[in-house]
Amino acid sequence: MKNISVTVEKGLCISCGVCRGICPKNCISFRREQGMYLASADSSECTECGLCQAVCPGFTHVYEPCGGAAETVSGSAQKCFNAWSKDGHLRHISASGGVISTIVRVLLDSGEYDGAFCLDTYDYSAQLKTRLYSAKDIEEGWGTSNAPKSRYLPVSHENAVMYMRENRAARLIFVGTSCAIRALRAAVSKLRLEPEQYLFIGLFCDKVFNYNVWSYFEDKYLNGAPLKAVHFKNKESGGWPGDMKFYPNDGEPFYVPLSDRARAKAYFMPERCLYCVDKLNVTADISVGDNYTGIDESELGSNSVIIRTDKGMGAWASAAEKLERRAVSFEDISRAQAIDLRLKNMYFGDLRTDCDDLNCGVPREKNAADFESEWKTSIKRLRSGAVYAEKPDAVKKQIYKDNKKPCIVKRALKKIFRYAKRLLK
Repeated sequence: MKNISVTVEKGLCISCGVCRGICPKNCISFRREQGMYLASADSSECTECGLCQAVCPGFTHVYEPCGGAAETVSGSAQKCFNAWSKDGHLRHISASGGVISTIVRVLLDSGEYDGAFCLDTYDYSAQLKTRLYSAKDIEEGWGTSNAPKSRYLPVSHENAVMYMRENRAARLIFVGTSCAIRALRAAVSKLRLEPEQYLFIGLFCDKVFNYNVWSYFEDKYLNGAPLKAVHFKNKESGGWPGDMKFYPNDGEPFYVPLSDRARAKAYFMPERCLYCVDKLNVTADISVGDNYTGIDESELGSNSVIIRTDKGMGAWASAAEKLERRAVSFEDISRAQAIDLRLKNMYFGDLRTDCDDLNCGVPREKNAADFESEWKTSIKRLRSGAVYAEKPDAVKKQIYKDNKKPCIVKRALKKIFRYAKRLLK
């Protein structure tokens, strides 16, 4: 079978939409199932040309060996910075430092690129899809648009690929997670487009949610009443990194602690994220994320930036006057992003006996069997989040139980019991 169905059957679909965008027969559609928008090829139209499989980021990614495992999955860098926008308003409405919004605005205003594909909503009740922003769109209200801030949900880039196919000379900017950037680069190659026409800005990514989290938030915080928007990170309530901000359909906006977001992610997440080690977006021209280095951190927010290619250096130079920049080491960024901890995902992937190596080229430094218990627990949680619509109360009880702080007395008794067992041995 040479179509996207294989990815879906193995539970590796990330809803990136690139398969739909590149399909020459336009026979791929998406269905909402278990919190994801899963690709489906119409067997009566599909010719099994293999294009959708060829661009799919759900399968293996081949890393270029570069020393140890952590070094290999961090990729290469020409220069690294901590940075933030000089535009105070843009910095304020952004998730962190406003670096991506600033670069996109400068490059479109200058005419270096013709357009950028970004999001324009914080409503997650339907599948998220990027749309084309032009220089005119930027001029007429970039600072008041719904483009800035992080989404933390799977995003379809089908519109971007379709536009590339129909406008082969267009110079475009793409912003996306590591899986999306890999898929978009593969699409450029398969469509035989000129790579130099495109700038790939990659987001640091530590897993995303599935769409069931939207219903979970509505149930938990609004007793099932509808939401019209969610900011997963908003600095208004006390500065960076910020809390979540909820916008009910009926009522005033309110804030929810960021820790609630982290707790929910263990249950409401695509399974493919569990096996990904590309946190720093190694195939991007410029990789951008939150600054956790302890240097140049601010309640106003700042970004850590990795310039990976000559094209990335050119874009960075164009935006230089609009950014405050401080040089920082690649090692500082990698350490701050806890890349060593992310490597356990690789061993989770190795435990999938029905898949080829999902992280090819990365040296194995530990035994995958040591991670089997944690992997099984993670899978169990994801399975419960996937069927949230059918068993909402059971999932909420499980999340509460898993995150409930143990009684101090019970913890003390357990310690005494373990100590007594060691003495008896």
